[in-house]
Amino acid sequence: MINEKNIQLFKALSEDTRYRIIKALLEAERKYKANESDDCKGELCACEIPELIGRTQSNTSMHLAKLQDWGMIKVRKEGKMRLYSIKNDKIRKLLEVLEE
Repeated sequence: MINEKNIQLFKALSEDTRYRIIKALLEAERKYKANESDDCKGELCACEIPELIGRTQSNTSMHLAKLQDWGMIKVRKEGKMRLYSIKNDKIRKLLEVLEE
């Protein structure tokens, strides 16, 4: 039986911009867990991500929306800021294996 969620995961990671977004969010999470960054709670503001990944704001927004629709990332609002973080644990595990 084909698992559609796994297919979505590989689709997400197969596109360069989405992969860069996921990697940036994982790095923010790692820094937070290592107490290197106390202010971000392992999240990135939508305004920070384009610069981190070398893409335009509009292109990044489109990919953030797709990742959110697929359940890969989550967003919370704090004032006018939209803060993104990883939602899907499989992404963490898969990238851990790939980075070994």
